[in-house]
Amino acid sequence: MTTKAGLYAYGLIGQGAPALDIVGIDKQHKVYPVSGRDICVMVSEIEVEAFQQQVKNSFAEFTKTAGAAHQGTQELLQAHEGVVDTLMQRTTVVPFKFGTILKDEEAAAHMLLEYEEKFKHLLAKCTGRAEWGLKVYADQQAFTHHLVQSEPRFKDLEEKREKLPRGAAYLLGRKMAEEVKEAVAAHLTTVSEDIFHTLGKDADEARLNNTLPQKLTGKKPEMVLNAVYLVAEEKVAHFCRQAEQLREEYASTGVDLEVSGPWPPYNFTL
Repeated sequence: MTTKAGLYAYGLIGQGAPALDIVGIDKQHKVYPVSGRDICVMVSEIEVEAFQQQVKNSFAEFTKTAGAAHQGTQELLQAHEGVVDTLMQRTTVVPFKFGTILKDEEAAAHMLLEYEEKFKHLLAKCTGRAEWGLKVYADQQAFTHHLVQSEPRFKDLEEKREKLPRGAAYLLGRKMAEEVKEAVAAHLTTVSEDIFHTLGKDADEARLNNTLPQKLTGKKPEMVLNAVYLVAEEKVAHFCRQAEQLREEYASTGVDLEVSGPWPPYNFTL
């Protein structure tokens, strides 16, 4: 019984592929370019069914033991990202999402021809630029305390509550709790928008991703913003300085910023 072979695709580069001596996601076959007229797709041979079964097994384990699933899936993702990172160090790369498989070199060449203009546009957009990530976390208790202390209306209500009979004080306390909760949500939204747009001034493009739950972040503070930016090389230093200034500005409120990069521009390509 013969196994079905295919090509695992890592991403696009311009003509003149850099000399590489690295193996692909299966840790066996070498990475090489399939060329079109002005662009190349970087690929390596792969046994399709074996790869798909490996992915299937990794995700099936997720329902049993998260640790095993995490390890198996991470190995595949790291192999994919390792190739893309190596390419990024040598040239501009438009990364493909994990698991992109092409039938053969003919199919790869046909894809390059069919989407040539789109691919050329993406390469031009990514040239001299990289993706930077931003995650903003909020310690709800610290943020709430700061808000209550800095808002005169809450101070006034607390002083009023202390002078009321027990029953009336209890009712006012419940009302205050609801108002504080609403104010915290509104202020966190304002802070997140301020940070997102301030850093966006140094970026060609910016996008919002879904925030991650605490069980995935491993952090006690709640993630309130998960953003990515496409930043030109000459603007990176200012982008990072702005992020540090914002971090210092909001530190006393229980808000913290994490900036990471440079990364291949996965969020701004395909």
